[in-house]
Amino acid sequence: MDLQRLRRTAATGTSSLIELPEYIITTFFPAARPLIDKHPALFRFFGVVLALFYLNPVARLQSLWSRFSSLIVATVNVSSDEDLFSYLTTHIAEVKTLRADQLLNATLNTPHDFQPRRRGRHDPEVEESARRLNEDPKIKYEQGQGVQLFIYQKRLFFISRKFGEGHTYAGNRYKRIETLSLSCLGRSTIPIKEFVEHVYRINKEKERSLTIIRRPYDGGYGGKSTWSRLTSKPRRGLDTVILDAGKKEQVLADVEEYMDETTMNFYASHGIPYRRGYLFHGPPGVGKTSFALALASKFNLDVYNLTLLDHNLTDSDLISLLNQLPGRSLLLLEDIDTAGLNRKGKSTTSRRRNRRMRGPGGPMGAVASTKKDDADAVELSDDEADSATTSRVTLSGLLNAIDGVAAPEGHVLIMTTNKPDELDDALVRAGRISVRVGFKNASKKQAEEIFLRMYVDLPSTTTTAGVQDEMEKKSQEESSTEERLRDLAKQFGSLIPDFDFSPADLQDYLLIHKKNAEKAIEELPKWMEEAHEERQRKEEEKEVERELKKEAKLEERRKLREEIKAAVKETEDDGQADKGKAGNTMSEHATNKDAP
Repeated sequence: MDLQRLRRTAATGTSSLIELPEYIITTFFPAARPLIDKHPALFRFFGVVLALFYLNPVARLQSLWSRFSSLIVATVNVSSDEDLFSYLTTHIAEVKTLRADQLLNATLNTPHDFQPRRRGRHDPEVEESARRLNEDPKIKYEQGQGVQLFIYQKRLFFISRKFGEGHTYAGNRYKRIETLSLSCLGRSTIPIKEFVEHVYRINKEKERSLTIIRRPYDGGYGGKSTWSRLTSKPRRGLDTVILDAGKKEQVLADVEEYMDETTMNFYASHGIPYRRGYLFHGPPGVGKTSFALALASKFNLDVYNLTLLDHNLTDSDLISLLNQLPGRSLLLLEDIDTAGLNRKGKSTTSRRRNRRMRGPGGPMGAVASTKKDDADAVELSDDEADSATTSRVTLSGLLNAIDGVAAPEGHVLIMTTNKPDELDDALVRAGRISVRVGFKNASKKQAEEIFLRMYVDLPSTTTTAGVQDEMEKKSQEESSTEERLRDLAKQFGSLIPDFDFSPADLQDYLLIHKKNAEKAIEELPKWMEEAHEERQRKEEEKEVERELKKEAKLEERRKLREEIKAAVKETEDDGQADKGKAGNTMSEHATNKDAP
């Protein structure tokens, strides 16, 4: 084999690469020479393919274009974990692009995407939204991976989507993180910024009637914790919350003053941390969370909902999440009493473990346990057993996250609880909680309001002229109906005992008869009797369950105490035996010493 010729052929460039297949075949298979002479173009084609494979001109052109475009093209990137990503992709799907839609992503538009506004019952938009909610999910198409071209303000834009590293949480599922790149000719990013601002304003205008709710997620398979947009709900008016007018106005005025710019300047000039905390406490179903959402709607705040019972949430995650809060936002900590934090700053699990070690039945308190009553010991552990789940977040971690050195400022903090007496004093002290609002079960007056809101149409502030004319024509007929409903509401309120049923209980009952107010009054005594019987039955079941727990724990304590006593007695017997053996040994030694 002519190795020198092979080296020269490989080193002479592209023309030699084209001839290389012919040379290799004639060198190793000399009999194939006539075939090459007969079909020279075929072997030349193989040579061209080999040269393209070796030189990779496409990659070289892409690299050259990338370097060149960085000089003449401006680009702005948007990650899929930002709200802007969904705004831009939705907008691009609605505008006309200069490239055929050859690659699209298909998703289902669930009914949750159709959110009706809270207007009058006969508002056309409400009826249309309700109709769409009952329809099957529709298929939605959006741009897939690749490049699209479109024109905005007589300027050519390029938009491309690429997969990135990691995952993001998209409402109800994990998705791979994507990057959206917006580019236009020129070295200035101002045209791109103007386009992004345009899309942002359009979508924010669409969301004026919605309250955005966000929840934390762990970044997808072990990533850092961050906030994800969970859903959006129609704005809730303050008049939909049944609460004493004085309390409602007090909280409303306090939040309004706190959100004022002059208040922020006052806090800054006096060296006071710009924070405000509210504690909503009361039995379940009295409207604590509803009032928080109504406040968020009133002041146009996004709601950041956080539960401390999330087993993936640690102290460091909590601090990181709170540091990501924007200035104008509402942080909602629901059912803070269920987190299992006691007055010692330990979780219920740690408290229960210490009680077992140091309590009447524990190894460290075996002797003292005989001086205490077993029933009292069981009573102490019953309260602990009520919380089956505990939080990984400690009290000190929560306090540092709320108002520590690195705690955020400018947001509104609202905590809700059913058991305010069980909260640690440090958690609800002045400075962390500024305003406490107590919620109670519905009074007679509030029961009347609930009844009226169920059967009287809400006033519409954005109805069209045609609808307003139609409402004026029917006003005389409706006035008599409203008078009748007010009489029924007074009758309904008179039948409801003060502070016996929660607003949620009354609303659920009225929903059963939402089309017949008279029947709701007629069947109310029967429903109240059944509700009281059901409440009594549940209380009896809880009492039986508590007694069974007491007996089981008492038996467990007795067995443990007997085992400890047996172990102590065995230890004492072994000690006595050892002492006896030692005494006998010493006696024998003395006898042997005295013997001649």
